[in-house]
Amino acid sequence: MTISVFAFAMALIFSGSSAIGQETASEKVKQLWATDPVFMVPESVFYDENNQVLYVANINGKPTDKDSNGFLSAMEPDGRITRLEWVAGLHAPKGMAMRGDRLFVADIDRVAEIDIPKRTVVKFYEADKAEFLNDCIIGDEGRVYITDMKTGAIYRITGGEIEEWLPAGTFDSPNGINYRDGYLYLGVNGKIISIDPTDKSQKVIAEFEGSVDGLEIDKSGNFIFSDWSGLVRRVSAGGKPEVLFDTTDEKINAADIHLMVDENILLVPTFFDNRVVAYQILK
Repeated sequence: MTISVFAFAMALIFSGSSAIGQETASEKVKQLWATDPVFMVPESVFYDENNQVLYVANINGKPTDKDSNGFLSAMEPDGRITRLEWVAGLHAPKGMAMRGDRLFVADIDRVAEIDIPKRTVVKFYEADKAEFLNDCIIGDEGRVYITDMKTGAIYRITGGEIEEWLPAGTFDSPNGINYRDGYLYLGVNGKIISIDPTDKSQKVIAEFEGSVDGLEIDKSGNFIFSDWSGLVRRVSAGGKPEVLFDTTDEKINAADIHLMVDENILLVPTFFDNRVVAYQILK
């Protein structure tokens, strides 16, 4: 990051976040805040409830370039940016998951393990056959599951090692992944699938047109998922998806979303639009 960009970002930090009132019209959500466009291709956002911090993954380049330009930002839950460059030295960071005081970040063909208090990468898990690691989640017994959208595989970190848990070609563009009550939930092209980690059995939960980028689960067990183009929908198991909001026409992307479950607040990184936007889900 150049000094001029850093100085510009610092000025925006002290000026606070901006609100863009009529950007999204929907009776189902209300926009709470939106940052200024200071991020650098933000692909994912994650809420650290323990420390009351939001982490933002900035690709800062092309999603497949191993250029070491990628970094993570840190924010307050109200949208104020505290550190634009919180952890640097990544390639093209995407989905994040947290276990204890460690943050795991998908990074093309490796997963970075970050010591949160020290703001330091303590280990890279190299996945030699991976091509586009995209999202990750903490599952059973603290295992980390990571999707490879390009090869159709799912990787798993267990016992300090990474393995190809479900092989290439198993899924069609797997991306958003979540975990609840002993099951993994995976967004693929046109579907949400459940996976039983004990025997790897699969079941289709919902079907629809379009793709899945981020995949979240609310208190009622509904699935909230984004399409990178800007469409965010909600669906119950076996149900028909409903649109929460759609910024496709405004050319505002909705990448790897994150739900603050207790508050029912949805966080949306806007990718090429370079912001994070927070929405209160009303009903």
